[in-house]
Amino acid sequence: MTEALTAFSHPLARLVLHRYPKRRGERLRAWEGADLYLLDLWLEHALGGDPDAPAPGAPLLLNDTCGALALALHAAAPVSSGDDALARAAWWANAADNGLPVQEAAWCWPLAPWPQAPSRVLVRVPKEMALLEQQLSRLGALPPGTPVHLAWMDKHLPGNLLARVRHYLGDVALLRGRHKAHGLTATVPQQVPAAPYPTSVVVPEQGWELVVHAGVFAQQQLDIGARLFMDTVPQGVAGPVADLGCGNGVMGMVAAQRNPGVPVTFCDVSWLALQSARENMARWLPQAPAAFHLGNGLEGLEARFGLILLNPPFHRGHAVDDSVARMLFGQAAKRLLPGGVLQVIGNRHLRYDLLLKRHFASVTQVGGDRKFVVLAAREPR
Repeated sequence: MTEALTAFSHPLARLVLHRYPKRRGERLRAWEGADLYLLDLWLEHALGGDPDAPAPGAPLLLNDTCGALALALHAAAPVSSGDDALARAAWWANAADNGLPVQEAAWCWPLAPWPQAPSRVLVRVPKEMALLEQQLSRLGALPPGTPVHLAWMDKHLPGNLLARVRHYLGDVALLRGRHKAHGLTATVPQQVPAAPYPTSVVVPEQGWELVVHAGVFAQQQLDIGARLFMDTVPQGVAGPVADLGCGNGVMGMVAAQRNPGVPVTFCDVSWLALQSARENMARWLPQAPAAFHLGNGLEGLEARFGLILLNPPFHRGHAVDDSVARMLFGQAAKRLLPGGVLQVIGNRHLRYDLLLKRHFASVTQVGGDRKFVVLAAREPR
């Protein structure tokens, strides 16, 4: 990886930053202009423009993707909150690479209590607007008047962002662009509206009404691909099942229903996705054996599986990128029991069959329509 992709420079800090997990040929930096924008606002508003000024009170950081904000503001002892397990892992790995200590308490998962009185809140606008709305709603627990700064990349501006922010924070000051990003400032008002999350999704085929926490895929209704995938979940599975990238857990739940007594492990990088799956299993299949794994795919698991179900993402954040799918295919090939199957759904144009044949000797189609294809991969190479 070239130095240009890893050398982070700002008046507040010079750091070496990597995305997590590290990979050869990485093309994406571990920070964006929105991070620089927020650090500029901290420098101007909290430090009066003097990077050597004494650190003020601890800020609350939301959606710091790889630790750029937390490490640059290390002297202020920030607390980070986010939904992505890889964001926390990247922060800790980058802290170690830069010789900076990290405390467990400096990270909060989405529904955990925040610090009661942070000096400021710095928000990097996430891709999932539902997650942002939930976070903005939670600002109502902070003292009125607490300063809030948001920043986003110009190329990723959601059309209704300002309307959503004003709904929760009232008056905002839109700032000039820099670093190919824009930002705004506001303060926590006396009253902050509640966010309409979690939502629910009805699965009439099973008679379930599933909880879907903010930012989890298929927020309002089960998507067409998931319904197609459900129809192909087999019975008579020999060995445990993994629902890899489980989202609200519907695929693993279908597998548990069709294979009574077979344990299902729900895996996701999103804390809120796993929370959704936990609540849905507890309500609808409370007797079914289940485990929940938060992390980078199957990494850290020792179990092997008779069936792995996977609807892989083809984005990393806003960037179109099949590296996650390729990584998960490789993981699955190493975690199947003899005779086990990796079952994958994807858009036809993604040609997952070609990627799967790098890891499996047998790849066959077991379902599909004009848009989607369901593939069964066997016999890991």
